[in-house]
Amino acid sequence: MKCIICGSKMHYYFSKKFNSYGLSKVDYFKCGNCGFVASKTHYEMSEEEWGKLNVDFHNDNNLREDNPYNRNQRYFNQALMFFLMNKIGFFKKGQFLDWGSGVGSVSKLLDTFFSIDVKNFDKFIKPQLKAMLESKLKKRSYGLVLNNAVFEHVTNRETLDNIESFVTPKGCLAIHTLVPETIPKDSRWMYLLPVHCSFHTNKSMDILMKQWGYKCSVYNEHSKVWVLFKDDFRIVSKRAKALNKILGWDYLKFKKGFMDFWKPIKHCSK
Repeated sequence: MKCIICGSKMHYYFSKKFNSYGLSKVDYFKCGNCGFVASKTHYEMSEEEWGKLNVDFHNDNNLREDNPYNRNQRYFNQALMFFLMNKIGFFKKGQFLDWGSGVGSVSKLLDTFFSIDVKNFDKFIKPQLKAMLESKLKKRSYGLVLNNAVFEHVTNRETLDNIESFVTPKGCLAIHTLVPETIPKDSRWMYLLPVHCSFHTNKSMDILMKQWGYKCSVYNEHSKVWVLFKDDFRIVSKRAKALNKILGWDYLKFKKGFMDFWKPIKHCSK
């Protein structure tokens, strides 16, 4: 098994038993170079099996009134972040697209509270507004392509490249997923949901964004979103500082390359 990020060989890491949604034992493999971890079990599913697993899991969880994964607050923080960044001029002219939008929770908030139009596309769930057919999506046509809890569901490199292919040459890619320094070798890790099959590290994300030609990134802790930029890093840094100054606090964390916010704290010895 080869890593879909850097192409290096992956080795068996650990297994987890689910016994739900048709899953039994799932085997996870780890890349020896970038630390990316993937479920060999999920990657080998047929398209029909993978689609059914996603639909069954999301129908069982997304429609629950108790909202078990507490998404609503994050969705609003994401909408607010995109609104503020748009006002400062981070995003170039061009339509916005939410790839893997689900029902369109973020775009509904952007439309209702901030009058920002976002097109929605999802393979497994029908968006409730501004839905786009896959055949109608245009390559390199969207100034901002956002995806919410998508990267951990991707089973091949082709899908990742397809998502990025809709960003304009000077556009931005916004990503919500969990990106730690290393993936725990622990079957009890909270991110091992039945539909999660790809687990990115700071190093694997840095490699991926450079492969796509992105130069720098910002991260917002409240929305848990990274935005990747192809612009000169000095321009992005200036805009981030401007927004932070207006708000009066460190709202956007900026870095040349991938903003590795979730990394171990280094303690200085006295």
